[in-house]
Amino acid sequence: MSHAAAQALAKLEPEGLAPEGPGWQQRKSSQTRTQILEAAIDCLAEYGYARTTTQLIAQVAEISRGAMLHHYATKQDLIAAVIDYAFYKRLENYSRRVRELTEVQRMTEFAGVDVSWEMCGSREYRAYLELAIASQTDAELSALFTPKAHRYDRVWRDEIVKVFPEWGANRELLDLSVDYVIALLEGLWLNRDVWNAPERSARLRNWLKLTLQMLRDGQLSFPPATPPLAQGG
Repeated sequence: MSHAAAQALAKLEPEGLAPEGPGWQQRKSSQTRTQILEAAIDCLAEYGYARTTTQLIAQVAEISRGAMLHHYATKQDLIAAVIDYAFYKRLENYSRRVRELTEVQRMTEFAGVDVSWEMCGSREYRAYLELAIASQTDAELSALFTPKAHRYDRVWRDEIVKVFPEWGANRELLDLSVDYVIALLEGLWLNRDVWNAPERSARLRNWLKLTLQMLRDGQLSFPPATPPLAQGG
C-alpha cells in the first residue's frame, strides 16, 4: 500500500483498532475489538439493523457479553465504532482493488466501475446500507451516522483524486462524475431483485463507462444547475 493510501486510511481507523503498544495485552485488546467489529458487520449484513443486538454480536463474535462491554460499554459506543469500521473497511478494500488495476484497465476499460459494482456486494457495503437507511428514521443513530458519513465522503473523494490521476485537476468534474457513479450503481444494486434483469444492469454499467470516458475526455459535459420549480401558482 502506498504512503498516500495509508494516510487516507489512518484518518478513518477506528479508535483502539491498531495495537497501542508492543505488549501482549495491547495486541489482545486490539484483536478482540476487531473480532467484535467484524461480528457486528456480519450481523448488520445478514440480519439488518433492527435485529442486530449487542447479545447477537457477542454470540457471533464468540465472546461473552461482559467481555464485549469491557471494550464497548454501551450500544451507542459500539455502533459508533462499527460505523467507523464499516467506512474504514470499505475504503481499504476499494483503494486496494483500484490500485491493483493496470493502467489499461483503469484508463481505457474503466474497470473502476467494475470495482465499485463489486464493492456493492460486499458485506461492508450491506452493513453501511443498513445503517444509512435506519438513520433516516432513528434520530439517535442519525446523530452518530451522519457526521461520520460526511467525514468518510470527504476522505474517500480525496482518495479518488489520488487513484484516478487521469482526471486531472478538475475537481468539480470528478465530484459530479462520482455522484453519477454512486447514483447509478446504488440504484441498480437496490433494485436488483425487483428488476431481476442482470443483462440490463450490465448494459447500464457499460453505458456508465462510456459516458465517463466522454466526460473525462471533454466530449460531454454536465449541464449547469437549474433553479428548482416554483411551488404553487
